[in-house]
Amino acid sequence: MTAEVLLFAYGTLQDPAVQTAVFGHALAPHPGTGAPDRLRGFRLSHIPVEDPPIDGPPVDAPEITAETGLTHYPILIPTTDDAPPVPGRLYPLTPADLTAADAYEGEAYRRVRVRTEAGAEAWVYVATC
Repeated sequence: MTAEVLLFAYGTLQDPAVQTAVFGHALAPHPGTGAPDRLRGFRLSHIPVEDPPIDGPPVDAPEITAETGLTHYPILIPTTDDAPPVPGRLYPLTPADLTAADAYEGEAYRRVRVRTEAGAEAWVYVATC
């Protein structure tokens, strides 16, 4: 495996079936940082599932929607209030995996660097607005 980065996943990217559709394989939680983890400074919201929800390399969005059964995707909104921490898991990704995740998340999300409660430096996808 090439150099890894960490991804904090709090929604559909925790689902092994979605991971397989996006990355071509299921991800193993990061062993060194003690996944699961939590993230402060955001509140969890939801946006409607669109068909297809992504632009970029082909990912079978209707298959992912059928697999998860979701009508809305979770999304993080930055907040300064005392919102409860958002639970999630840390996954190591290769640069190619990160590119696939960018394509999957689409225009509603942007990738930002965060520090989790456990102290891990990771990427997370949050609302673009």
